[in-house]
Amino acid sequence: MIKISVFIILIIFFESCNNKDGIPSGILKPDKMQAVFWDIMRAETYTAQYIKKDSTKNPIIENATLQQQIFATHHVTRLDFYESYRFYNVHAQLMRVLLDSITTIREREKYTILYSKPVIKPFSLEPLPPEPPIIPIPGVKFVTKAENDTTQKVTHKFVPLR
Repeated sequence: MIKISVFIILIIFFESCNNKDGIPSGILKPDKMQAVFWDIMRAETYTAQYIKKDSTKNPIIENATLQQQIFATHHVTRLDFYESYRFYNVHAQLMRVLLDSITTIREREKYTILYSKPVIKPFSLEPLPPEPPIIPIPGVKFVTKAENDTTQKVTHKFVPLR
């Protein structure tokens, strides 16, 4: 009896050491879940705002296709995501932290884009300098020839004199 109780205590001890954040092994970690969940929310929004208005597309099939692409991008299975979603949904504090961090990161990205200084490329109103003249090379003749296509491309060649 003592051996069994010691064994159970050791198992509990090792499990508590492995799970410092309190998330079981089959559940997506908060950073990964955050990225996948954000993309899923964007796909849902896209389906609701654009795909449902298109009468030639089935929104359910289109949303499922988008989700499969998201899962493939993040190297996550559909089952892993939905099990993780159920876990975070049951643990309200973890879900609140997840959603708050998604909101904070996206707001920061939005304001970074909105208030970043635009890149202004310098330009001049002065005309470009003329092209340098072609300097003749002794023993070589410069030939300008128009091709017989619709672009009327002009080619220049140096042809040796005979």
